[in-house]
Amino acid sequence: MAEFNEDSDGMRVTEVSQREEGWTFLVEVGHGDNLIEYFIDVDKEYWTRLTARRIEPAELVKATFEFLLDKESKEVILKKFNLSDVSGHFPNYENEIRRIL
Repeated sequence: MAEFNEDSDGMRVTEVSQREEGWTFLVEVGHGDNLIEYFIDVDKEYWTRLTARRIEPAELVKATFEFLLDKESKEVILKKFNLSDVSGHFPNYENEIRRIL
């Protein structure tokens, strides 16, 4: 199980399950009473297409949340979604993620 602790920016990414077709991650943003939890599904096929397997899925989730938090506040981000849905809300997402990877 992968885990990334980024206490400096108040983000923690933890793999909570793995299955043949992908993973589910818990993303925690904030601290104490301001903590918000998100459950993110990552399909293995989408991860491969987006990253060419150059980075771990947890790193992709973290980069995605950094992208999202640059666009909107943590309070309006959906609490549960599939990573592949992000491009439907932000058409430049895939290009931006590939650029920063």
